[in-house]
Amino acid sequence: METATKLVAIAKRLYDRNMNAALGGNVSIRLEDGIAITPAGINKGFMTEDDVVVVDMGGTKLRGNGKPSSEGKMHYEIYKLRPDVQAIIHAHPPFAVAFALAHRELPDDILPEATIMLGHVPCLPYVTPSTIELAREVAQGLLRRNAALMANHGVITLGSDLEEAYNRMELLEQTCMSVVYASVLGGVHHIPPAEMEFFVDNFGLEREG
Repeated sequence: METATKLVAIAKRLYDRNMNAALGGNVSIRLEDGIAITPAGINKGFMTEDDVVVVDMGGTKLRGNGKPSSEGKMHYEIYKLRPDVQAIIHAHPPFAVAFALAHRELPDDILPEATIMLGHVPCLPYVTPSTIELAREVAQGLLRRNAALMANHGVITLGSDLEEAYNRMELLEQTCMSVVYASVLGGVHHIPPAEMEFFVDNFGLEREG
């Protein structure tokens, strides 16, 4: 199945790029009849196409050998609220997770590419993992955004396809890493406010606050 091939490839890429470790992280794609999602209890760097699970929008398994990801509720709730989203990645890249541990957001005026692809990336409040409360908190937090940090937890990115969701995850991690390095060198200098109008006018950036 092409969808399973894509899920396995992206899950392995996340593992190879040190954005997931051990049993962490999950990836999903919206289907016509449900959601294809990575399974629980398996290192995503070594999963196979046979491990991919298909569930309905409520999380009931339709087919597949494994058990759906315990964090699947986040995916289901986001898909319900965001019909434009076709793929979701939840991962634990080290620098972005460091931001989540420090309860730091990522502003939209640091790097042009991040401004265009990510916009403002909030750090959402901590909620117990694998709960419907967390799923709803994250889904609401992503109503008008495509990436978010989750306090003391990890990162989630959305896309119109799996590659877009992955590229947002990779760029978020790189941007967080650059901010940490810049802090060592004396701090981040932000893009001037007047210059941010360029992104609003030309890329449809919706600024917050």
